[in-house]
Amino acid sequence: MESEQQPESTNKEEFDSSEIEYVSYAGEHHLPLIMNLVDQELSEPYSIFTYRYFVYLWPHLSFLAFHKGKCVGTVVCKMGEHRATYRGYIAMLVVIKPYRGRGIATELVTRSIKVMMESGCEEVSEHYDVVLVVLYSVSCQLHIAYTGSRLLVPKI
Repeated sequence: MESEQQPESTNKEEFDSSEIEYVSYAGEHHLPLIMNLVDQELSEPYSIFTYRYFVYLWPHLSFLAFHKGKCVGTVVCKMGEHRATYRGYIAMLVVIKPYRGRGIATELVTRSIKVMMESGCEEVSEHYDVVLVVLYSVSCQLHIAYTGSRLLVPKI
């Protein structure tokens, strides 16, 4: 007997948004969690050196989301000089499928962008087109100009 494929919407994890705990990257013990999520959900393979480049130089821009002790999402970012401006960059953003569409990615990106703003970033760009939807949502929440490819961040 063949089993019917259920639509993705019925495979969503049931939880209250207050059950999601967001934490800043806190050291080597978080690295395997980030690597597993990215390797599992994104099509681009990265070496451990790529992950370490981001999380060692900009640990304060990487965040993880946990539900009942399980890592369900992460964002990995960097910032620096780019064409005479200080720019933030979202390199990796992952939320596992059962947790998507619940605002976790938006919260992860919002936390990173707030740190970027506090650090003087004037723009934020991204690596994946999927992040564009999240950037638009964050731009509305933070009242930041969104150009369709990057956020123009006001100085605070």
